[in-house]
Amino acid sequence: MAGNETKQKRLDELRQLREDNDRLKALLTSHGIRWEENPGPPQAPVPEPANPKISTAEKVAIFRRLFRGRTDVYPLRWEASNGKSGYSPACGNEWKPGICHKPKVRCGDCSQRLFLPVTDQVIYDHLTGKHTIGIYPL
Repeated sequence: MAGNETKQKRLDELRQLREDNDRLKALLTSHGIRWEENPGPPQAPVPEPANPKISTAEKVAIFRRLFRGRTDVYPLRWEASNGKSGYSPACGNEWKPGICHKPKVRCGDCSQRLFLPVTDQVIYDHLTGKHTIGIYPL
C-alpha cells in the first residue's frame, strides 16, 4: 500500500504544480507579460555557398590573398602525445635519421635545418585538413 500512497502523493503534487503554473501564467498574461515557452535560440539561416563551382586553384589563390606572410618558410602545427601542442617551422629534414637529432637538439639550435617554402600543395593540404599551417607575418 505504501507504493500506491507514494504514487498518489506524487500525482497530487503534480496536479497542484500544474494548477499553480496555470495561475501564474494567467497572472503574467493579465499584466501583459509574455510567458510562452521559448522555442530555443532563433535558427540562423544557412547561407548558400558564395560560389560552389570555384576551382581548387582559385581557392588556393583566395587563401594566399587573404593570408599573406613569408613565403620562404611557414609554421606547422604539432601535437605531442601528452597533449602539448604548438607551431614550429616546417623542416624538410625533420626526423630524418642521421640528419635530424631530435629530441637531443632543438630545432632552433640545429645546423641542418631545411625550411620548406609555402607552396600551393602545402596550402591545399591545409585546406583539406591534412595538416595545419600558420603564417609568419612580414
